[in-house]
Amino acid sequence: MKAGNKIKMEGGMSSMTDLVFLLLIFFIIISTMVNTSHEIKLPEGSGDPSLASPVKVYVDAQNNFYLNSNPISISIGSIENEIKKEIGENKAIELLADKDAHRASAYEIIRIAKQNALKVVIKTKGSK
Repeated sequence: MKAGNKIKMEGGMSSMTDLVFLLLIFFIIISTMVNTSHEIKLPEGSGDPSLASPVKVYVDAQNNFYLNSNPISISIGSIENEIKKEIGENKAIELLADKDAHRASAYEIIRIAKQNALKVVIKTKGSK
Protein backbone atom coordinates (compact mmCIF):
# COMPACT_ATOMS: atom_id res chain seq x y z
CA MET A 1 0.00 0.00 0.00
CA LYS A 2 1.10 3.41 -0.91
CA ALA A 3 0.67 6.45 1.19
CA GLY A 4 -0.95 9.09 -0.95
CA ASN A 5 -0.43 12.12 1.25
CA LYS A 6 3.20 13.22 1.23
CA ILE A 7 3.91 16.64 2.65
CA LYS A 8 6.77 18.61 1.15
CA MET A 9 8.81 20.51 3.72
CA GLU A 10 10.13 23.49 1.79
CA GLY A 11 10.54 26.84 3.40
CA GLY A 12 10.70 30.13 1.65
CA MET A 13 14.16 31.45 2.44
CA SER A 14 13.59 34.78 0.71
CA SER A 15 11.09 35.88 3.33
CA MET A 16 13.47 34.82 6.11
CA THR A 17 16.37 36.84 4.68
CA ASP A 18 14.08 39.85 4.24
CA LEU A 19 13.15 39.60 7.90
CA VAL A 20 16.80 39.38 8.98
CA PHE A 21 17.75 42.44 6.93
CA LEU A 22 14.81 44.41 8.32
CA LEU A 23 15.83 43.53 11.88
CA LEU A 24 19.41 44.49 11.13
CA ILE A 25 18.35 47.88 9.75
CA PHE A 26 16.05 48.42 12.72
CA PHE A 27 18.83 47.75 15.27
CA ILE A 28 21.34 49.91 13.40
CA ILE A 29 18.95 52.87 13.36
CA ILE A 30 18.00 52.42 17.01
CA SER A 31 21.64 52.07 18.14
CA THR A 32 22.56 55.39 16.51
CA MET A 33 19.73 57.16 18.33
CA VAL A 34 20.65 55.87 21.77
CA ASN A 35 23.12 58.06 23.63
CA THR A 36 24.51 56.30 26.69
CA SER A 37 27.71 58.31 27.02
CA HIS A 38 28.22 61.26 29.28
CA GLU A 39 28.93 64.62 27.77
CA ILE A 40 32.45 65.59 28.74
CA LYS A 41 34.21 68.72 27.57
CA LEU A 42 37.92 68.06 27.38
CA PRO A 43 40.42 70.89 27.87
CA GLU A 44 42.66 72.02 25.06
CA GLY A 45 46.20 70.69 25.17
CA SER A 46 49.37 70.82 23.17
CA GLY A 47 50.44 67.27 23.96
CA ASP A 48 53.45 66.08 25.88
CA PRO A 49 56.45 67.99 24.50
CA SER A 50 58.82 65.35 25.83
CA LEU A 51 57.37 62.79 23.42
CA ALA A 52 57.46 65.02 20.35
CA SER A 53 61.02 64.25 19.30
CA PRO A 54 62.94 62.04 21.70
CA VAL A 55 66.72 61.94 21.67
CA LYS A 56 67.73 58.80 19.79
CA VAL A 57 70.46 56.58 21.18
CA TYR A 58 71.66 53.83 18.85
CA VAL A 59 73.72 50.80 19.87
CA ASP A 60 75.09 48.81 16.93
CA ALA A 61 76.17 45.15 16.85
CA GLN A 62 79.74 46.11 17.86
CA ASN A 63 78.41 48.00 20.94
CA ASN A 64 79.24 51.41 19.48
CA PHE A 65 77.00 54.21 20.71
CA TYR A 66 75.46 56.92 18.52
CA LEU A 67 73.49 59.91 19.73
CA ASN A 68 71.11 61.18 17.01
CA SER A 69 73.34 59.47 14.39
CA ASN A 70 76.55 61.05 15.80
CA PRO A 71 79.13 58.61 17.23
CA ILE A 72 79.86 58.81 20.96
CA SER A 73 83.02 57.58 22.64
CA ILE A 74 82.72 54.27 24.47
CA SER A 75 83.34 55.53 28.03
CA ILE A 76 80.13 55.48 30.05
CA GLY A 77 80.80 58.86 31.67
CA SER A 78 81.06 60.56 28.31
CA ILE A 79 77.84 58.90 27.13
CA GLU A 80 75.97 60.26 30.14
CA ASN A 81 77.43 63.75 29.63
CA GLU A 82 76.56 63.74 25.92
CA ILE A 83 72.99 62.65 26.66
CA LYS A 84 72.62 65.39 29.30
CA LYS A 85 73.89 68.01 26.81
CA GLU A 86 71.58 66.82 24.04
CA ILE A 87 68.44 66.23 26.13
CA GLY A 88 67.64 69.89 26.98
CA GLU A 89 63.91 70.24 27.77
CA ASN A 90 63.16 66.95 26.09
CA LYS A 91 62.59 64.26 28.69
CA ALA A 92 62.60 61.14 26.52
CA ILE A 93 65.23 58.83 25.07
CA GLU A 94 64.49 56.51 22.19
CA LEU A 95 66.75 53.46 22.47
CA LEU A 96 67.48 51.54 19.28
CA ALA A 97 69.78 48.64 20.07
CA ASP A 98 70.90 45.99 17.59
CA LYS A 99 69.71 42.51 18.52
CA ASP A 100 73.36 41.34 18.51
CA ALA A 101 74.51 44.16 20.81
CA HIS A 102 75.48 43.39 24.38
CA ARG A 103 72.53 43.73 26.75
CA ALA A 104 74.76 45.59 29.17
CA SER A 105 74.99 48.46 26.67
CA ALA A 106 71.21 48.87 26.55
CA TYR A 107 70.95 48.47 30.33
CA GLU A 108 73.48 51.26 30.78
CA ILE A 109 71.38 53.68 28.71
CA ILE A 110 68.30 52.70 30.74
CA ARG A 111 70.25 53.25 33.99
CA ILE A 112 71.35 56.71 32.81
CA ALA A 113 67.76 57.59 31.92
CA LYS A 114 66.46 56.38 35.29
CA GLN A 115 69.07 58.40 37.21
CA ASN A 116 68.14 61.54 35.28
CA ALA A 117 64.34 60.99 35.45
CA LEU A 118 64.01 60.49 31.69
CA LYS A 119 61.49 58.37 29.84
CA VAL A 120 62.89 55.52 27.74
CA VAL A 121 61.20 54.26 24.58
CA ILE A 122 62.71 50.99 23.36
CA LYS A 123 62.21 50.51 19.63
CA THR A 124 61.63 47.04 18.25
CA LYS A 125 61.23 45.72 14.72
CA GLY A 126 57.44 46.22 14.69
CA SER A 127 57.67 49.84 15.93
CA LYS A 128 57.23 52.79 13.63
